[in-house]
Amino acid sequence: MDIKTEEILRKDSLAETERMFGGKHWSEFNGAENMVALFNCITDNEIKAKHLEEIGDTYHSMSWDYFKNLITSKGFVNGYTYDFAYNGFDESHQEEAVIYYHPSKGLVIWATSFNGKQSVNGGSLYGEIKANTKDDEMTIWYKLSTGGCIDKENLIFETSHDVREGLFSKLSALEEAGTFLNKWTNRNRFLWFVDYVEDDVPGYDYKKITKEKIIKCTKGLQDIICG
Repeated sequence: MDIKTEEILRKDSLAETERMFGGKHWSEFNGAENMVALFNCITDNEIKAKHLEEIGDTYHSMSWDYFKNLITSKGFVNGYTYDFAYNGFDESHQEEAVIYYHPSKGLVIWATSFNGKQSVNGGSLYGEIKANTKDDEMTIWYKLSTGGCIDKENLIFETSHDVREGLFSKLSALEEAGTFLNKWTNRNRFLWFVDYVEDDVPGYDYKKITKEKIIKCTKGLQDIICG
């Protein structure tokens, strides 16, 4: 990851505004200070989105088509896709849920659309990475979004990332210190393949729903997750 991208991704507009007002917590802002904080956040988010789009990365407010076209251009292939109906804001929309995977890197993406397949609602990338050397361990710890070491002897780490911002810059930074595994060593890791309509059903079983989705996936994707 280049320095400019790293600085943009690490920028915290609200924290900077708090420092601007003498370290005051945002909950103590008056009306005028709240307006400054909002302006700073909007401006910084626009700068961030413009930069990430220019370098071919994911960003908040990107369209659903942009997202799908981008991940396929990065080598991801469709493992399973389905439509679901969402009744919200007094309107019914057909939405889409996708599970994509990278055959050689063993990376798996789950994502859902919003507003009639116009935008990205949310999603996660799952994978495993093996550190190149013992010295690369700290770099990987630093670059992980969530996850941790699952095999100290073989220097293997589990990771997951929010797909909505700077995804490929973060993956590139990880690859400077390790190699993604195309078959996972942890067959029982946490996975969430639950759309937001299923998530709204009382008493739902996320493990059961996720397992049912995996069964419907292509063999290439199943091989990554299940071996």
